[in-house]
Amino acid sequence: MSDAIKPALNPAAPSAAYHCGRVLAILAALHKRALGSVGAGVIQRYYASASTNPGLVFGRLIKNAQYHIEKLGPDKSRYLESLLAETMACVSNSFPQVLSLQEQGLFGLGYYHQIADLRKKRIVTDDSDAPQEEPASDVTTN
Repeated sequence: MSDAIKPALNPAAPSAAYHCGRVLAILAALHKRALGSVGAGVIQRYYASASTNPGLVFGRLIKNAQYHIEKLGPDKSRYLESLLAETMACVSNSFPQVLSLQEQGLFGLGYYHQIADLRKKRIVTDDSDAPQEEPASDVTTN
């Protein structure tokens, strides 16, 4: 089966739904980094609608992400903004309007694969501009 999903993050996955899930995980991480814990986050507010109708939701989320990127500044948002750009390039020309049940499953896989990867590899820049590993406990899904 050529469309098989690997048991870890797969940037080469052929499914736009999978990459939409990844985008949502990155947007949630960006939101969390910019605002901290603010009650209901991106996942609580948008996961259900993003996983069924991404074409209706992601425009608003991408717009809000620009405010978070600006708030963080280039040093603190560079990694997540770059990852978001790379992942969005995998989605194609537009977000799918509706996802089938199978695609919703792929969305979930992409979301959780991206969370696992962020927890494992997230890089931040300190005052000396030298990349360092950030403790995994700081990366959350809200």
